[in-house]
Amino acid sequence: MVNPWVVEERVALVPVIGKAVAESLPHPGLMEARIRYGPHPQQTILLFWPSKPKGRRRSAVLFLHGGGWSWGSPHLFRFVGHFFAELGFPTVLGGYRLVPGFRYPAQVDDVCAGLEAGLQVFAGRGVRVEQVIAGGQSAGAQLAALLVYERSRRGWGDFHQELFGGFYSISGPLSFDDCSQPALQKMISDFTENPINREAADPIRRLRGDEQVPALLLHGERDPLVDVENTLAFAARLAQNKTCRVEVNLVKEGHHADLAGIFVEDQPAAQILKKWLLRCDRKSPAKVRPLDAVRLENRPGADQAQG
Repeated sequence: MVNPWVVEERVALVPVIGKAVAESLPHPGLMEARIRYGPHPQQTILLFWPSKPKGRRRSAVLFLHGGGWSWGSPHLFRFVGHFFAELGFPTVLGGYRLVPGFRYPAQVDDVCAGLEAGLQVFAGRGVRVEQVIAGGQSAGAQLAALLVYERSRRGWGDFHQELFGGFYSISGPLSFDDCSQPALQKMISDFTENPINREAADPIRRLRGDEQVPALLLHGERDPLVDVENTLAFAARLAQNKTCRVEVNLVKEGHHADLAGIFVEDQPAAQILKKWLLRCDRKSPAKVRPLDAVRLENRPGADQAQG
């Protein structure tokens, strides 16, 4: 028997798929590279950036795809890379190893390694980056939240908090206690495997109440998989620090995966995302480069760039 949320998702996705395919075709003026940062086929990232230095932003954008930690690839989201790069942002579409073959924290390890590899390639090609705006959709937003707000690092790379100029979430499961749908609870259990990992992977538990990284949280009002309460609870926790800029936008008639339409349709949420990105970029530090703050090591496959 097909879960009702699956049917609702598929119906809502129909108008988006054709536009996403069209927007995935090569775009004039944009450069692209595919990088293998590890031996597994899923340890792959895609990079996009404007070919001309004039108009490039000082911030890079990291986007992590969703798929319940068990499905997906950056290759399916090229239209997202084009969206950010056409705004002038050097962009990293992150790929990571998937469930059931790999469980948490393998995915976070891959996100960190992929971002390091992407920044290294940008530096080697003369693309200057001063900070990173990180986020994603659904499961990708959860992984991005851990990347940005986890400060103990525990071997997840040597990223300093100052590297991140913003965090954005699109339909992210950011508070596991607010995930009421059985299908999502099953995905979380498969991803984390045990209670200790479940607690460690729960983004809201990583917050200390003194966060400074600004956040934009987008969520469909009719999301049938990830409860809206995830976004509201996470936002409330961030807002405990009165100096942390937190913006929440509940997309009218929005479901879950169909919020990918933000990247291919001129809808209000798309304009909100664009304006927020530009505000974050304007606030990037003029004399700080992530290559000074991040240990960049040679990664296997870094010489396999194509573009």
